[in-house]
Amino acid sequence: MSVETLATAKPARALTANLSALLHCGVEKWNAFRREYPASIVFNCASFAEAQLSSIDMHFVLLVESDFRRADLSCAILERAVLRKSNLRGSDLRRAILDGADLCRADLSEADLRGASLVSTFLKRADLTGADLSTAQGLTSAQISEAYGDPRTRLPQDLARPANWS
Repeated sequence: MSVETLATAKPARALTANLSALLHCGVEKWNAFRREYPASIVFNCASFAEAQLSSIDMHFVLLVESDFRRADLSCAILERAVLRKSNLRGSDLRRAILDGADLCRADLSEADLRGASLVSTFLKRADLTGADLSTAQGLTSAQISEAYGDPRTRLPQDLARPANWS
């Protein structure tokens, strides 16, 4: 399937299926497509549990209610991506760029976010239980105070654990 076909496919359901097929072809083909078509993409309810997506470029992609359980998203570019209500439980997000991403109500429990950039990331009601954010960059107390965590959640040393975390 050509990039031109993907960029002009209609209706939206066909486009989503075509994008899904392209993404399953591998990160290199997906990133080449994104370089040629950098505009936002709607790709809701995607299923990529345990997928190998290291270094993928998903900036400004709408991935609402998508499944990325235990996926390898290390070094991924997820800047300004919308991942509301998505399942990222146990995912590898080490060194991922999540600046300005919307993770409202996302499940990041047990996720590895060491070295990830979280500048202005929206974490309202995000589940961070058991997540490792120990070396995450750009994380603020305001962000984590809106999220859920527990005693297993590892935070950067300069951030205090919110009082409402059990």
